[in-house]
Amino acid sequence: MKTRFKVLSILAVVIFAANTLSMAAYDGFEGMIKYKIEYEGEGLDATTKAQMPGEMIMYYKGDLIRSEQVSPMYSMASISNVEDGSVIILMDFMGQKFVVKQSGEELEAAKDEAEAEEPAKPEIKYIDETKVIAGYTCKKAEVIQDGETMEVYYTDEISVPQVETAQNSIEGLDGMLMEFTIVQEGMTMTMSVQEVKKSKVKKHLFTIPSDYEEKSMEEFRTMFGG
Repeated sequence: MKTRFKVLSILAVVIFAANTLSMAAYDGFEGMIKYKIEYEGEGLDATTKAQMPGEMIMYYKGDLIRSEQVSPMYSMASISNVEDGSVIILMDFMGQKFVVKQSGEELEAAKDEAEAEEPAKPEIKYIDETKVIAGYTCKKAEVIQDGETMEVYYTDEISVPQVETAQNSIEGLDGMLMEFTIVQEGMTMTMSVQEVKKSKVKKHLFTIPSDYEEKSMEEFRTMFGG
């Protein structure tokens, strides 16, 4: 159970990260983007992997972004507002439903507190190599930061809002990430786009259901081993 709580805590970071990692000039894209998630790491046996979400679905509508994951254990969603920088987390953990709200000011303050000094900007090396992902010809790049190198594939054919409310971001990448890897606390998660669908998105996806109990971020972290 401890491993599962650790995974949930990590995925809370990841669900923020997915919003930030999709960085490009916004051209009014509305619709759904579905990512496949694959996991590797110590302590992740077959049983644990089977209880983790195999995909992340992101919905875009104007200045609003919703990311969601569902597993046999839980469902988790985040709603980000590009205009004011706020984020809402919705969690249904085995029937226990709660919501965590953070304003743009609170997130910015937490970011400033966590950073003793201004982080170095990532170095991006554009590679002359392409790969077709979900029907899009994607370009390859290497992102170097803090001595680590991450390979990513991106496209400039899809533009989505830029959000700056996560720990993991790639500043300066000229396009939306279609495949990337996140390493967090010894676990590696590779995310790759499986489907892109341009269509109208219903407004209710960006509202808080009435049966969710509000919790603070501190309570959320305590519940999941943070």
